[in-house]
Amino acid sequence: MYVDLEREFDLLQEVGEGWYAKVFLVEHRKTRSEIVLKALHKDYISKKDVIREFHYSYNLGTLNTAKVLVRTFDILFISNDCYVFAQEYAPFGDMTSNVSDIGIGEIYTKRVAKQIASAVDFLHDHHLVHRDIKLDNVLVFRSDFSKVKLSDFGECRKKGSLLVRFNEWVPYCPPEIVNTPQDTSYSVEFHQDTWQFGVMIYLCLTGNIPWQKADARSDPRYQAFDLWQRSRVTKTPKGFKIFSNKARRLFRKMFDLNPSKRVVNLNDEMQKYSEDKWLTKVPEKPMDEDELSTNMSMLSFHSSLTDKNRLLFTLTRYGVETTVDRDMKKDRIKEWIASSTIEEEEPDEEEEWDMGSDHVTSSHNSNQSSSHQSR
Repeated sequence: MYVDLEREFDLLQEVGEGWYAKVFLVEHRKTRSEIVLKALHKDYISKKDVIREFHYSYNLGTLNTAKVLVRTFDILFISNDCYVFAQEYAPFGDMTSNVSDIGIGEIYTKRVAKQIASAVDFLHDHHLVHRDIKLDNVLVFRSDFSKVKLSDFGECRKKGSLLVRFNEWVPYCPPEIVNTPQDTSYSVEFHQDTWQFGVMIYLCLTGNIPWQKADARSDPRYQAFDLWQRSRVTKTPKGFKIFSNKARRLFRKMFDLNPSKRVVNLNDEMQKYSEDKWLTKVPEKPMDEDELSTNMSMLSFHSSLTDKNRLLFTLTRYGVETTVDRDMKKDRIKEWIASSTIEEEEPDEEEEWDMGSDHVTSSHNSNQSSSHQSR
């Protein structure tokens, strides 16, 4: 249905952006409820893809009783230049805003890992592959990471689907896809999620990506791992020396170079290794140029400068603050890691949101969109 967004919502803040989507925190004027609107620009995405994403987002979030997938509300809006749907708001942002340059520590990492493993297994139980597991797509609902959720189902596809390699996010990309020539098709499989999950866990523990690209010909860090993984050398790669033997074993299973042997039952693996020690020492802050090249803070997944300027103009017009003090957040994480005690937060009830029966008011004629459609 058509909605005049400026009449229906007060824009509070931009909370995220991707290749073709922007995410805004808004307040619905009639109900005064704070929600998130995900806006996908019509110039960059087809209606078919929007409907697919919305379908997966709404139905998976509704079916998942463990509440480890972000909830999407059951309506799809159409504005002048965007498709828009509403989701629950994560007050502590995504994991990129919370991971410091030395990670978030072992205890917090295990909390995140268990919840996201459960989310990924849930998708796999429904024969779906997420294909975009990364820090940006893990939303934080409690500051102690006792409640995080997997989000963004825009790249989600059915297992066995054939896709043409186009624009994968390389640091998280498994080698079998890295080695697939551009514009060549490959099959979507569960083990691709496992690799991305492993990179995400590595980032949480260290604050760094293990390598820039899983290509032994062009990336020295990956080459060292490749030789170690194939047992051609006994020397542990530099990036894996801070891990315990049990943690190294877990990473070798998640990063198995043979996709068919890579573990896919992530929840079982987390249960198996969760009581073991993962880190043998606190990660060190990167100092040299080589280490900085793999530091999480150096990674950027934003749109073009033109898009950024257009966004900044829009936000400024609404009087929205366009900067976030992420350093302060990351300093807080470092203090948590150094602390020997961790305070648990009390569980809270899931909030419901209802725009009310008269929430669509516009002078334009509306195009009806099924409440169970998606992108």
